[in-house]
Amino acid sequence: MADTQHHLNILVVRTDNIGDVILSTPVLEALKKHFPHCRVTFMVRDALVPLVKGLPHVDEVMVYDPVRRHAGLRGFFRLVGDFRQRALRIAIVLHSRRRIAMALFGAGVRYRIGPLSKIHSFIFFNRGIRQRRSEVEMHETDYNLQLLRRIGIRIGTRTLPVRAHVSEDSREYARKWLEMHGWKPGEGGVVAVHPGMGGSALNWPQTHYAELIHRLCDEGRPVLVTGGVLEGDLLTRMREMIGQPAAGTEWKYKPMFFGGEDAGSVGRLAGLYSFVDVLVAPSTGPMHLAVALGKRVVTFYPPIKVQSAIRWGPYCMDEERTTILVPEFYCGEEFECRGSLCNYYPCMRSLSVMRALHYIHRQLEAAAVEERAARDAKKRAEDETTETTAAAAKRKP
Repeated sequence: MADTQHHLNILVVRTDNIGDVILSTPVLEALKKHFPHCRVTFMVRDALVPLVKGLPHVDEVMVYDPVRRHAGLRGFFRLVGDFRQRALRIAIVLHSRRRIAMALFGAGVRYRIGPLSKIHSFIFFNRGIRQRRSEVEMHETDYNLQLLRRIGIRIGTRTLPVRAHVSEDSREYARKWLEMHGWKPGEGGVVAVHPGMGGSALNWPQTHYAELIHRLCDEGRPVLVTGGVLEGDLLTRMREMIGQPAAGTEWKYKPMFFGGEDAGSVGRLAGLYSFVDVLVAPSTGPMHLAVALGKRVVTFYPPIKVQSAIRWGPYCMDEERTTILVPEFYCGEEFECRGSLCNYYPCMRSLSVMRALHYIHRQLEAAAVEERAARDAKKRAEDETTETTAAAAKRKP
């Protein structure tokens, strides 16, 4: 490209859900590595700002508001004005939306990059790349990174991590919330379970989640059950299905429930996950959030092609930190489950609770080893500092 790095303003657009936004974050780092002096603006929905504001490779977070500020004809021209105000030279639209593509064209952005798949993308993107993501040839993050080839950037798979930001306020809120529910930071071994999802893929049965949580409580482990703002009813059902400890026994920790109307900002969920060792979840945004925070995950995926872990699985540089459980049946379906017409339906039930529990134990053991190693390294560093200080004091006259 002829443009110099100085005064190079780049916009990255991803305006859908939690997981999609998190899987886009390696693009931000790749841009900063290739153009160290550029200014990167990341455009997301308002609800997801807490996860990306404060990331090291983001200079500005721009909010896309299709309901109010950017709604209607006036809103469209306001969006065009917002783009012009930032003097953008490059725009990278990771998930094509006609309204945004038109606005970038109208704002005169010189290089408009995006996946060529829908009719409008061929009209408004002048540096597009033909992509058929439904063919599931690579991970969603790698599809995003592939778009950077139009500006001379080539990045290998799983060489850059996904990231999410957790503010100190969110961590402090999470610490107080956990203490209020009987757990204290430092006790370790917390397992978070997120049983809900938006319906984009098949899920593990709710009865399996409930049995798993009951067994973890029987083991004396602290369990955090999370849900979204609209999943209050699901958490109520889970509470009922989990039940109580066996007669004559007590749980060391009662399961903790966070979600529904009390969920608030997604930043609070990130704060809670920052204290977790392992997350158990299906193919959903909170699972990708946990990976972005460096947590270990045990997750469930269907064998359906477009829902598979090949495209939507955890994007982790160290794959030992993730366990992906998939029914061991030949499905053959590409887009959706055939339901009762399939001989293996419902296949997700075949993933047993005991199998999931086995892998949770393995990830917890690995997390404990990792924590001990970090603690020992910190102690060695402190000892070396003390010795250096003492030696310096002796040398003074």
